[in-house]
Amino acid sequence: MTRRASDVLLDILRDEGISHIFGNPGSTEMPLMDALVDAPDITYVLGLQEATAVGMADGWALTSGKTGFVNLHAMGGLGNAMGVLVASKASETPLVVTAGQQDTRHLMTEPWLSGDLVALAEPVTKWAKEVRRGEDLGAALRRAFEIARTPPCGPVFLSLPMDVLDQPVSGSTQPASASPRLGPSPDADALGETLAKFDPEKVIILLGDDLPASAAHGIVAIAEAGGYAVWGTQLTSRSAFPSAHPCWAGVFKPDFAVMREHLETAQVLVLVGGRAFVAYPYRDVKPIPDGVKVLHVADNAEAFGREHPAHVALLGDIGATLHAAAIRLGALVDGPEIAARLSRKAAIKRDYEAAIRAQIMNEMTETPLSPDAAVLTVSDALPANTLLANDSAATFGKVQEILTTRPGRYFFARGGVLGCNMPAAVGAALLHDGPVASFVGDGGAMYSPQALWSAARYRTKVLFFVFNNRRYAVLQNIARQLGCPNATAGRFIGMDVNDPPIDFQALAASMGVPAIRADAPDAIRAAIADALGCDGPTLIEIAVK
Repeated sequence: MTRRASDVLLDILRDEGISHIFGNPGSTEMPLMDALVDAPDITYVLGLQEATAVGMADGWALTSGKTGFVNLHAMGGLGNAMGVLVASKASETPLVVTAGQQDTRHLMTEPWLSGDLVALAEPVTKWAKEVRRGEDLGAALRRAFEIARTPPCGPVFLSLPMDVLDQPVSGSTQPASASPRLGPSPDADALGETLAKFDPEKVIILLGDDLPASAAHGIVAIAEAGGYAVWGTQLTSRSAFPSAHPCWAGVFKPDFAVMREHLETAQVLVLVGGRAFVAYPYRDVKPIPDGVKVLHVADNAEAFGREHPAHVALLGDIGATLHAAAIRLGALVDGPEIAARLSRKAAIKRDYEAAIRAQIMNEMTETPLSPDAAVLTVSDALPANTLLANDSAATFGKVQEILTTRPGRYFFARGGVLGCNMPAAVGAALLHDGPVASFVGDGGAMYSPQALWSAARYRTKVLFFVFNNRRYAVLQNIARQLGCPNATAGRFIGMDVNDPPIDFQALAASMGVPAIRADAPDAIRAAIADALGCDGPTLIEIAVK
């Protein structure tokens, strides 16, 4: 049997569970677009700019738990996508990113649209190659998917020349290799036995920012078995622990000095996953005090020693390892005492959150609203099945202490790259059975407003919340913290977005998305109720201080 290489590509995508291709096509992608004419089972999701296409694929991948697939246009399209690829690599999102290359028969003459795509992609991907023969495409694609989904996950890149996709390929489609299956670490019981020796008040669980939702059951199990406090990081790409749980203590701010304060009384730190110590700006402080025993559980060897040396390192499936350790721990501790401890934690948590809520409620009459008041109003009005895609600094204040996050339903643009959140929300909404809320600042919204058009075209249930203070407030706050001349002079250079002001309602309407401005709590709640009743996206602009 002989087929075109582009048909082999589609067969492999089907086998890999790909239902959506995200892209922005050009002439070098025409062979793929032609193949899709007879592939109604695969939806091509059009982004009006390549960064938007990658962002949508990122949100789709995080929501589905699969590897997303992106097709970009030549050297320029890959260049446009680089910023979001930086974010996808930081978030360890599994993506197979492809771009059309010029015909190999005249690459030596450096024709229009050609370039060294592999060299451009290498810094922001795990692996990058160019396919030079149709016969190699199947093996290259299978390898790309395997590398992308192997922890630490991340984007990979394939350059696909036009003539290669049109070449005839004989034989059957290359099958996928059996994926390695990590079970619980053989030292899981020993972990439970070690933890049983310590006062639970002196044990802290700290979650890295790369944990899949599938690890949540094991993290919850070990926390409940010992009655331990569980902390996360503020700049986390996803949630792996329910914020409503009594053991949830909150998030470490990205400041080593603050982290060290939380860990001063600890004897044992159970570090789960990787990259838990994210800090900005620099401080000459070690986040972990001397004498604290670090027990590290991860699903890839690269995590160990990357941020801090571990006294004990357990390699295995994170959820299974912690669940097994929890069973052993539960057999060694006093069950009624742990139950009473959990009950006390729940009461303390209720009182603490009520106090935070009362503080924020006192700000509800201010005009414009404080960021805390605006975010709390929105959060309270959203239904429980909402998926939250966030990159807004409006959520970094007191409200973060009571913001509801759930495994598999909270994603944050961890890489610090603006322009990821809105398209990620659209990609997530293609799969999520419920509304998706995109929390974004006015500055961030202007990096990928093209996502509004894609949201309208595919009638996704996305509620875009633009918290508008007409400035880069995070940058101004950092300038104040560091005592920069911008702040001491009261003259922030290049940090205001108010002359002229951006008309977000007109911008959304131009792309087919209904929009409203709501500045008071009652108006915000009414706008959300209306948006939830609509078939498709809505943008809600909220003025904040």
